[in-house]
Amino acid sequence: MRKTQYYTMLAMFAAASGAIAEMHLAFPFPLLPFLEFDLAEIPDALAFMILGPKGGLISASVHALILYIIGSFTIFSPLMKLFAELSMFAGLYFGFKVGRGSKFKKGIMAGVGSTFRVIVMLFVTLALYYVIMPSIYLPTAKLAMSILGISLTSPFEIAMLLVGLTSVFNLIAGLITIGIAFAVAKSINMAFPQLTPIIY
Repeated sequence: MRKTQYYTMLAMFAAASGAIAEMHLAFPFPLLPFLEFDLAEIPDALAFMILGPKGGLISASVHALILYIIGSFTIFSPLMKLFAELSMFAGLYFGFKVGRGSKFKKGIMAGVGSTFRVIVMLFVTLALYYVIMPSIYLPTAKLAMSILGISLTSPFEIAMLLVGLTSVFNLIAGLITIGIAFAVAKSINMAFPQLTPIIY
């Protein structure tokens, strides 16, 4: 792929991610409404698959920057999004290497990518919820749990429940993002054979 073609596609993916973020095409996780399944992750995943790790890193970073510009739940939310995407990309790359030559390669990539995301974000979210910003996240979570009829009083218990639910969210979000990105990458490859995805 020529440099001009590479940077043109990178700009397209980053712009698509930014546009989707601006339109707020996202769906809340019912158990924790401040977590959202964000469709803007899909162009970032496509940039990673088609252009390679550098493309995914740049697109995801632009996405996080745009979230800072348009505003988010907390000052850390865009950074959390970036951590989630980059950990997922790391898992995808590892799964790509491990599953190379296997007929289950895409399944391995999706599983490892989502697992990496869950594991990394487990520690990141525990730090955010319990250490960095407990005054914001714990009362929100306590309210959400009370609506569901779950009564918890210990901040640590609430934080651990938050981390558990966030892990479920990250697993689902990873699988959705990777699955849709795989389907779109396949369509792009069929329409433009010269743009064979690098991580696919």
